[in-house]
Amino acid sequence: MKKQFWKKTASGALVAALLLTVNVPTTQQGLQGLLPLGMSVAHAEDAKAAAPDLQIQSPAGLIMDVKTGQLLWSKDEHGKRYPASVTKIMTMLLTYEAVEKGEKKLTDVVPISATAYGVEGSSVWLDPKEKWTLQDMLEFIAIPSANDACVATAEFIAGSDKAFVERMNKKAAELGMKDTHFADTNGLHDPDHYSSAYDIALMARELINKYPQVLDISKIQSKTIRDGKFKLENTNHALGKIEGMDGLKTGFTDQAGNNLVGTVERNGMRLISVELGAKDDEMRVNDTIKILDYGFTNFKPQTVIKKGEAAPELAPVISGKDKEIEAVAQSDLTVSIKNGTPALEKKTVFKEVTAPITKDTVVGELQAVQDGKVIATVPLVAKQDVEKGSWIRLMFRGIGHFFSGLFSSIGSGISGLFN
Repeated sequence: MKKQFWKKTASGALVAALLLTVNVPTTQQGLQGLLPLGMSVAHAEDAKAAAPDLQIQSPAGLIMDVKTGQLLWSKDEHGKRYPASVTKIMTMLLTYEAVEKGEKKLTDVVPISATAYGVEGSSVWLDPKEKWTLQDMLEFIAIPSANDACVATAEFIAGSDKAFVERMNKKAAELGMKDTHFADTNGLHDPDHYSSAYDIALMARELINKYPQVLDISKIQSKTIRDGKFKLENTNHALGKIEGMDGLKTGFTDQAGNNLVGTVERNGMRLISVELGAKDDEMRVNDTIKILDYGFTNFKPQTVIKKGEAAPELAPVISGKDKEIEAVAQSDLTVSIKNGTPALEKKTVFKEVTAPITKDTVVGELQAVQDGKVIATVPLVAKQDVEKGSWIRLMFRGIGHFFSGLFSSIGSGISGLFN
C-alpha cells in the first residue's frame, strides 16, 4: 500500500510539474519571427528622421544606411517613377548572383546576338565578331551604361531578354520592392517599367552588401578598350566630387529625367543616396552631394552589440537541464544615430525554446530602441548546448514554481487586507 501511495503521489506530482513547467510564463511576448542566419535589420520606416533642413530640387530622394537598411531621410520615397538606367543595378545583381550559383563564370565569353547589336540608346557598339567576357559586360554596364551589354548579358544568363526580366521581377518581389515592375533589362522607357526611390535603395543595398566587388568597377571614371581606340566614360559625374564615392549608377530618359544612385563609405558607415527626376545632370549631381553631405554630417554610427557579445538578460529554456542560458549576438549590430536625438536602449525579446537545443540556435533577438521605437534588431543565439532535463529535475522544478506562485498569491492577498 505504501509503495502504491508513493507511486501515485510521484506520478501525480510529475504530471502537475510538467503542466506547470509548460505554462510558466518564461518568455517575453511580441517577437514576430526571427531573421535569417547572420542578418540584422533596421525597421526603416520607423527609423526615418524628419529633416526639414535638407532641401533638394529633385522630386524624390532618400538616404539609407547600407548596413542596417535604416531610412535616415526621404522625400516621396514610395512615389512610382521611371528608373531609366538605374534599372541596371538589378541587372548587375542578377549577373553576380548567377556567378555565385555556378551558372556562369566571369571569364565566360558572352555571345553578341543581332538583338543586342541592334539595341537603341547608350551603347559600346558591341559587334557579334568580338569576344568579350562576362566581366567585360559588367564594366560596360556599370561605367558607360551600355544597353547592348545588358541585352547580351541577359540572353547569356537566362536564354532570352524576356526570361531575364522574369528573374528581375521575381528578385524584386523577394526584396520587398512593392512599388516596382520591370519590363526590360536596361531601363529604356516603357509605361509598365517603374520603381520608387525606396525600392531602388533596397536593390542597391542588396548589390553592395552581397557583391561589394561591384564598387571596384562602378568607381572607374574612364577606361579604354579596343587597343585604346574606344574610351569608356562613367556617366556618374559625382565621382571625384564627393569624398569616398565609389558608385553606383545613373539613369536618364526624357520621361524619367536624371536619376542617380550614389554610395559613400566614411568612418565605418556606408550610405546610399537616391535622387530621381532631376531636370539635368548638374541638378542630380548637386542634389546627390547635398544628400550625402547631410547624411554624414548629421548621423554617426553607434555599435549596439558585437558578434558573440552576451545579451543583457538570460534566455529562458523550457524543460531544459538549465532553466536559463546565456544568449549572444549572431552578428554585429551598428546603427546610425542622428545628432541630438535620445540615447539608444537595448531590449531583449525571447521566443519559447524547448530543450534539447544546440549551440547557435536562435532563441530571440536584441532590439535597439530609440524614443520608444525599435530601429534595428539582431538575432540572439544560444551560447552552448542545453540538454533536456530529467523527469525528476522537471518535477521538482514544477513543484518549486507551484509553491512560488502560491506563496506569491498568499502574500498579495495578505498585503491586500492591510491596504
